[in-house]
Amino acid sequence: MFIELVDVLRCPNPHAETWLVLSADGMAGRDVMSGTLGCPICRAEFRIVDGIARFGDAPRARMDGDVPDESEALRLAALLGLSDAHGYVILVGDTGRHALRLRDLTDVQLMLVNPPTGIVMGAGLSGLTMPPNGRFPLAATSARAIALGALTSAEEMANAIEVLAPGGRLLAPVGLVFPDGVTELARDDRHWLAERAAASSGIIGLTRRR
Repeated sequence: MFIELVDVLRCPNPHAETWLVLSADGMAGRDVMSGTLGCPICRAEFRIVDGIARFGDAPRARMDGDVPDESEALRLAALLGLSDAHGYVILVGDTGRHALRLRDLTDVQLMLVNPPTGIVMGAGLSGLTMPPNGRFPLAATSARAIALGALTSAEEMANAIEVLAPGGRLLAPVGLVFPDGVTELARDDRHWLAERAAASSGIIGLTRRR
Protein backbone atom coordinates (compact mmCIF):
# COMPACT_ATOMS: atom_id res chain seq x y z
CA MET A 1 0.00 0.00 0.00
CA PHE A 2 1.60 3.23 -1.19
CA ILE A 3 2.04 5.39 1.89
CA GLU A 4 0.28 8.41 0.38
CA LEU A 5 -2.74 6.31 -0.61
CA VAL A 6 -3.37 5.60 3.07
CA ASP A 7 -4.83 9.12 3.14
CA VAL A 8 -7.73 8.06 0.88
CA LEU A 9 -8.62 4.90 2.85
CA ARG A 10 -11.82 5.13 4.90
CA CYS A 11 -13.50 3.01 7.54
CA PRO A 12 -16.31 1.03 5.84
CA ASN A 13 -18.47 0.83 8.96
CA PRO A 14 -21.79 2.78 9.11
CA HIS A 15 -20.81 6.07 10.72
CA ALA A 16 -19.48 9.45 9.60
CA GLU A 17 -16.72 9.13 7.00
CA THR A 18 -13.32 9.14 8.63
CA TRP A 19 -9.70 8.53 7.74
CA LEU A 20 -7.78 5.62 9.21
CA VAL A 21 -4.73 5.76 11.46
CA LEU A 22 -1.78 3.67 10.26
CA SER A 23 0.62 1.70 12.42
CA ALA A 24 3.22 0.37 9.98
CA ASP A 25 5.19 -2.77 10.78
CA GLY A 26 7.06 -3.29 7.51
CA MET A 27 7.95 -0.96 4.62
CA ALA A 28 9.45 -1.46 1.17
CA GLY A 29 10.53 1.98 0.06
CA ARG A 30 7.36 4.11 0.20
CA ASP A 31 5.03 1.10 0.31
CA VAL A 32 3.49 -0.26 3.52
CA MET A 33 3.76 -4.04 3.25
CA SER A 34 2.47 -4.90 6.73
CA GLY A 35 0.73 -3.01 9.49
CA THR A 36 -2.62 -2.11 11.03
CA LEU A 37 -5.22 0.53 10.13
CA GLY A 38 -7.38 1.78 12.98
CA CYS A 39 -10.65 3.74 12.94
CA PRO A 40 -10.71 6.63 15.46
CA ILE A 41 -14.53 6.47 15.67
CA CYS A 42 -15.53 2.80 16.01
CA ARG A 43 -12.08 1.45 16.96
CA ALA A 44 -12.21 -1.20 14.24
CA GLU A 45 -8.83 -2.46 13.05
CA PHE A 46 -7.86 -3.70 9.59
CA ARG A 47 -4.62 -5.48 8.80
CA ILE A 48 -2.29 -4.75 5.88
CA VAL A 49 -0.73 -8.01 4.67
CA ASP A 50 1.65 -8.18 1.71
CA GLY A 51 0.70 -4.63 0.78
CA ILE A 52 -3.05 -5.40 0.73
CA ALA A 53 -5.41 -3.70 3.20
CA ARG A 54 -7.76 -6.43 4.41
CA PHE A 55 -11.24 -4.98 4.88
CA GLY A 56 -12.91 -8.34 4.23
CA ASP A 57 -12.44 -11.87 2.94
CA ALA A 58 -13.68 -11.21 -0.59
CA PRO A 59 -12.76 -13.86 -3.19
CA ARG A 60 -9.81 -13.09 -5.46
CA ALA A 61 -9.39 -14.26 -9.05
CA ARG A 62 -6.53 -16.61 -9.89
CA MET A 63 -4.00 -15.66 -12.55
CA ASP A 64 -3.13 -19.28 -13.38
CA GLY A 65 -0.44 -18.25 -15.83
CA ASP A 66 -2.75 -15.91 -17.76
CA VAL A 67 -0.66 -12.91 -18.81
CA PRO A 68 -2.76 -10.40 -20.81
CA ASP A 69 -1.00 -9.04 -23.87
CA GLU A 70 0.32 -5.50 -24.05
CA SER A 71 -2.34 -4.37 -26.53
CA GLU A 72 -5.05 -4.96 -23.92
CA ALA A 73 -3.18 -2.86 -21.38
CA LEU A 74 -2.67 -0.10 -23.95
CA ARG A 75 -6.39 -0.13 -24.71
CA LEU A 76 -7.23 0.08 -21.01
CA ALA A 77 -4.79 2.96 -20.46
CA ALA A 78 -6.29 4.87 -23.39
CA LEU A 79 -9.91 4.35 -22.30
CA LEU A 80 -9.15 5.41 -18.73
CA GLY A 81 -7.24 8.46 -19.95
CA LEU A 82 -3.96 7.68 -18.20
CA SER A 83 -1.92 10.30 -20.04
CA ASP A 84 -0.28 11.81 -16.95
CA ALA A 85 0.85 10.70 -13.51
CA HIS A 86 -1.68 12.48 -11.29
CA GLY A 87 -4.12 10.81 -8.93
CA TYR A 88 -4.89 7.13 -8.60
CA VAL A 89 -6.91 4.59 -10.58
CA ILE A 90 -9.00 1.68 -9.29
CA LEU A 91 -8.94 -1.73 -10.96
CA VAL A 92 -11.72 -3.97 -9.63
CA GLY A 93 -11.55 -7.76 -9.58
CA ASP A 94 -10.37 -9.43 -12.78
CA THR A 95 -9.33 -6.09 -14.33
CA GLY A 96 -6.38 -6.26 -11.94
CA ARG A 97 -4.75 -8.85 -14.20
CA HIS A 98 -3.64 -5.92 -16.39
CA ALA A 99 -1.89 -4.16 -13.50
CA LEU A 100 1.66 -5.33 -14.22
CA ARG A 101 1.58 -4.17 -17.83
CA LEU A 102 -0.22 -0.93 -16.93
CA ARG A 103 2.52 -0.20 -14.42
CA ASP A 104 5.00 -0.25 -17.30
CA LEU A 105 2.85 2.18 -19.31
CA THR A 106 2.00 4.82 -16.71
CA ASP A 107 3.19 6.39 -13.47
CA VAL A 108 -0.36 6.64 -12.10
CA GLN A 109 -0.83 4.83 -8.80
CA LEU A 110 -2.96 1.69 -9.26
CA MET A 111 -5.34 0.51 -6.53
CA LEU A 112 -6.38 -3.11 -7.04
CA VAL A 113 -9.68 -4.00 -5.36
CA ASN A 114 -9.91 -7.74 -4.65
CA PRO A 115 -6.66 -8.17 -6.62
CA PRO A 116 -5.93 -11.43 -8.44
CA THR A 117 -3.68 -13.82 -6.59
CA GLY A 118 -0.07 -13.91 -7.72
CA ILE A 119 0.34 -10.14 -8.20
CA VAL A 120 2.93 -8.66 -5.83
CA MET A 121 2.06 -5.25 -4.43
CA GLY A 122 4.46 -2.31 -4.33
CA ALA A 123 6.22 -0.06 -6.87
CA GLY A 124 2.97 1.53 -8.08
CA LEU A 125 0.56 -1.25 -7.07
CA SER A 126 -1.59 -1.13 -3.93
CA GLY A 127 -4.39 -3.47 -2.94
CA LEU A 128 -7.44 -3.84 -0.75
CA THR A 129 -10.16 -6.43 -0.23
CA MET A 130 -13.78 -5.29 -0.07
CA PRO A 131 -15.70 -5.34 3.21
CA PRO A 132 -18.82 -7.53 3.48
CA ASN A 133 -21.16 -4.54 3.14
CA GLY A 134 -19.89 -3.77 -0.37
CA ARG A 135 -18.87 -0.19 0.45
CA PHE A 136 -15.61 0.91 -1.14
CA PRO A 137 -13.37 1.90 1.82
CA LEU A 138 -12.12 4.95 -0.06
CA ALA A 139 -12.72 8.69 0.16
CA ALA A 140 -15.58 10.14 -1.86
CA THR A 141 -14.64 11.76 -5.19
CA SER A 142 -10.99 10.72 -4.83
CA ALA A 143 -10.30 8.39 -7.82
CA ARG A 144 -9.52 9.70 -11.31
CA ALA A 145 -10.79 6.55 -13.05
CA ILE A 146 -12.28 3.13 -12.24
CA ALA A 147 -12.33 -0.09 -14.28
CA LEU A 148 -15.00 -2.47 -13.01
CA GLY A 149 -14.86 -6.24 -13.12
CA ALA A 150 -17.43 -8.52 -14.72
CA LEU A 151 -18.84 -9.63 -11.34
CA THR A 152 -19.53 -6.11 -10.02
CA SER A 153 -23.02 -5.83 -8.50
CA ALA A 154 -25.35 -2.88 -9.03
CA GLU A 155 -24.82 -1.81 -5.40
CA GLU A 156 -21.03 -1.98 -5.74
CA MET A 157 -21.24 0.08 -8.95
CA ALA A 158 -23.26 2.78 -7.20
CA ASN A 159 -20.70 2.84 -4.41
CA ALA A 160 -17.87 3.03 -6.95
CA ILE A 161 -19.43 6.08 -8.59
CA GLU A 162 -19.38 7.85 -5.22
CA VAL A 163 -15.61 7.31 -5.09
CA LEU A 164 -15.11 8.62 -8.64
CA ALA A 165 -13.99 12.24 -8.96
CA PRO A 166 -16.08 14.68 -11.03
CA GLY A 167 -14.93 14.31 -14.62
CA GLY A 168 -13.49 10.87 -13.83
CA ARG A 169 -13.97 7.89 -16.14
CA LEU A 170 -15.82 4.66 -15.42
CA LEU A 171 -15.15 1.60 -17.61
CA ALA A 172 -17.28 -1.53 -17.35
CA PRO A 173 -18.01 -4.75 -19.25
CA VAL A 174 -20.94 -4.24 -21.62
CA GLY A 175 -22.94 -6.85 -19.72
CA LEU A 176 -23.26 -4.58 -16.68
CA VAL A 177 -26.37 -2.38 -16.58
CA PHE A 178 -25.59 1.27 -17.22
CA PRO A 179 -26.09 3.26 -13.98
CA ASP A 180 -27.42 6.67 -13.07
CA GLY A 181 -24.98 9.43 -12.17
CA VAL A 182 -22.66 9.15 -15.19
CA THR A 183 -22.78 10.06 -18.89
CA GLU A 184 -21.95 7.53 -21.58
CA LEU A 185 -18.93 8.41 -23.73
CA ALA A 186 -18.50 5.30 -25.87
CA ARG A 187 -19.59 1.67 -26.23
CA ASP A 188 -18.53 -1.39 -28.21
CA ASP A 189 -19.21 -5.11 -28.01
CA ARG A 190 -16.95 -5.45 -24.95
CA HIS A 191 -17.20 -2.35 -22.75
CA TRP A 192 -19.04 0.87 -22.14
CA LEU A 193 -17.17 4.00 -21.03
CA ALA A 194 -18.76 6.75 -18.96
CA GLU A 195 -17.82 9.97 -17.22
CA ARG A 196 -19.04 11.45 -13.97
CA ALA A 197 -20.39 14.98 -14.36
CA ALA A 198 -17.57 17.49 -14.11
CA ALA A 199 -17.39 19.88 -11.17
CA SER A 200 -14.61 21.07 -8.93
CA SER A 201 -11.93 18.36 -9.09
CA GLY A 202 -11.62 15.93 -6.19
CA ILE A 203 -8.62 14.08 -7.58
CA ILE A 204 -5.90 13.51 -5.02
CA GLY A 205 -2.56 14.87 -6.26
CA LEU A 206 -0.39 11.76 -6.12
CA THR A 207 2.57 10.84 -8.28
CA ARG A 208 4.64 7.71 -8.12
CA ARG A 209 8.18 8.28 -6.94
CA ARG A 210 10.63 5.87 -8.47
